[in-house]
Amino acid sequence: MVLWRRLARYIDQGKETPKVDLKLDLDLSSKPNRAEFAKDVSAIANTPGGEGYIIIGVKDKRERQTNDPSEYVVGFAPDDPDELYRQMVDALSTFCDRVPTIDYDELIHPEVQRKIFVVVIPRSFRLPHGIKRSSGDVIEGQIWIRRGTASYLASVEEIEEMIRSAEWPVSTSIVINLSTRPLTDVQINQIEQETYIEEMIEIPMRFDDRKDYAPQLDALIEEIGLSLEEWQQKSILILPPGLSAATGVLLAKLHGLMGHFPKLLRLRPTLEDASIYEVGEILKLQDMRNEAHTVAQRAKIES
Repeated sequence: MVLWRRLARYIDQGKETPKVDLKLDLDLSSKPNRAEFAKDVSAIANTPGGEGYIIIGVKDKRERQTNDPSEYVVGFAPDDPDELYRQMVDALSTFCDRVPTIDYDELIHPEVQRKIFVVVIPRSFRLPHGIKRSSGDVIEGQIWIRRGTASYLASVEEIEEMIRSAEWPVSTSIVINLSTRPLTDVQINQIEQETYIEEMIEIPMRFDDRKDYAPQLDALIEEIGLSLEEWQQKSILILPPGLSAATGVLLAKLHGLMGHFPKLLRLRPTLEDASIYEVGEILKLQDMRNEAHTVAQRAKIES
């Protein structure tokens, strides 16, 4: 359920990202194909961020003729998934220097009941992953990285950044945008100066003032779809809506779920244009609460 929640919008929108690649099938029967697979996995592993995914059995947006899942979910169901996994690991061991770790899972699209195969690429701390053997267009000594929706040879600066990130890993966070505006690419880049975005959940929070807030909030949290374990163990950044009372109720509910206050994103107008917003700061509410509690305790002792 967690994996489907994370990947459903990429599957249904045909959307690719630096950490998500959509493919129709996976053929490892030839040496060049195995080398190409190693290139794809190493590029995603080298790219900053959390987990990466190669989703197999789904057309990307450019290949689609309709918005009907029966057309764009072609499905991919190997006869022996464990044997395919063995072949994938063998391909990486053959062609990769510092072999990336992978796992796999299978999803069933709820509307068309077709299987989708997912190669899961955990965040790596053994960077960079290079190519150690040539085949086809993949050449020994290359280091690949994803930019946008495609793989490119990494620049010297990108390789240096990979090494730094492996030595001083940046945290990952789930970003929940409850405002009515999607985060811009500039704002996302600003967030990722502090923490990599593991998952972006965007649900505009619109409360009906004629109805009680509590049941509306329960429905909102159910729609967000995080498990109790994720609420309590993941780093979560909240971009709150412009509803002060609703935000107060939200924070109270989330504190109960998480066992602590979440961090909040605060947007502010840029100096150049008041209609354009940038990420002003990340407000660490729990740290603020702890500091205030310490001051209060100290004052109580001194009195």
